[in-house]
Amino acid sequence: SLERALGRGYTLRLAYIGSRGIKLLNSHVDNRALPIAPLTLDSVDQRRPDPRYYEINRIVNGGIAYLDAVQAAVEGSYRNGLAWAAAYTFGKAIDQGSDYAFTAAGRDLLRARSQSQFESFKDKKSLSTFDSPHALLAWYAYDLPIGRGARGGWSMLARDWQISGSALLKSGTPLTLYIGSDAPGFGNVDGGPSDRPNILDPSILGMSVNDPDTAPLVLRRDRFAFIRPYENRGSLGRNTFRKDSIANLNAAITRQWRWGGATAEKTLLFRVEAFNLTNHPQFDEPQRNLTSPSFGRITNTLNDGRVLQVGIRLLL
Repeated sequence: SLERALGRGYTLRLAYIGSRGIKLLNSHVDNRALPIAPLTLDSVDQRRPDPRYYEINRIVNGGIAYLDAVQAAVEGSYRNGLAWAAAYTFGKAIDQGSDYAFTAAGRDLLRARSQSQFESFKDKKSLSTFDSPHALLAWYAYDLPIGRGARGGWSMLARDWQISGSALLKSGTPLTLYIGSDAPGFGNVDGGPSDRPNILDPSILGMSVNDPDTAPLVLRRDRFAFIRPYENRGSLGRNTFRKDSIANLNAAITRQWRWGGATAEKTLLFRVEAFNLTNHPQFDEPQRNLTSPSFGRITNTLNDGRVLQVGIRLLL
């Protein structure tokens, strides 16, 4: 990081943030049915390299993860009742199907599967599920000048009010489309559920699917195709679209009353808070299963609506 003072009471900070994870836990699914005739569901077990078993999960210390980011931050020291700071981060995270917290057990074992047992790392390499290239965080606290110098009852009511708030703007995280079926005409019939479709319209790759009104227009069925018989995998990559972004604003107004002197000071704190002040929805990911009748539709949100909260705290 590099830090420099800017004028009176301002600080600029430039930083690089990098991380490399090697030999992370990763998984391979072996013993899938080979793409040989007869390519039917009834022949899946007979086409496995070892017909005695179903899928074999092989856990290896073979995962790699990369994170690179640059950050610019400006901070204003407390002056004339105001303190504030803002930081912008631009970054990219890539992995081979296992991030830093991958356990190779439970749900982790089921997600980020390769489409076949061949070239598994190549098929899974993509943006990490937590990748968010743009993030802006800002906060402020301001002591209101109302009532300064006032006396008597008006002073008790008008003085020592403070407003504060924070804002977070952040890109949506990636999502993966899949087929959800393994049957003739719909997949490679290898006994595994992780097939992804073929992409027919590459112009939509990387787009954000972030609104219930436009999501079905972006993820139209005619832009994708099912895997043809004898194909090992679909051409669509992992994590090639993005969910809705975060745009959240919180705010608060606070008043403190102090009494009792320096040795036995008591404080009464009154605070009104608003979470998601603008009532901005963050929409959930769309239906990702190409075989589902609701493919491409968004039916839920990830955040709550506006929440108002009033609190009183007595510190003795």
